[in-house]
Amino acid sequence: MREARTFVQATLGLCVTPSTDLLDRALIVVSELASNAIQHTASGEDGGRFGVEVYRRPGAITIEVRDEGPRRGGPESEPHVRRGPIDAVHGRGLAMVEALAEEWSTRRRADGRVVGCTLRDERDGSESERQGWSV
Repeated sequence: MREARTFVQATLGLCVTPSTDLLDRALIVVSELASNAIQHTASGEDGGRFGVEVYRRPGAITIEVRDEGPRRGGPESEPHVRRGPIDAVHGRGLAMVEALAEEWSTRRRADGRVVGCTLRDERDGSESERQGWSV
């Protein structure tokens, strides 16, 4: 996940100097989304990979994590927000993403799934930028 956070921080720095709040939120959500890809999908198996993409448009950024789909022999479940005790150690990642993001979504692909979220930047941004990277 360190590589995913480093990529998001560097990419946002290429687009515009992000506010501390936006950068903090972006690093938290990419950590949670990448963690989920590793823990719950084939991306976390030997030889597995996941990809991170960052899209910037005026007033917002979107971060997407692309995984390799269900684990071999594992169930095909959709990502969902768990509602549990506030002191739960696991299962709160998407709840944090939901709290920090304007919106979050998931979509299937032939080679896996993409889970992403959009974070509002109160400052007006410049032209849209797109950077992608796979780990």
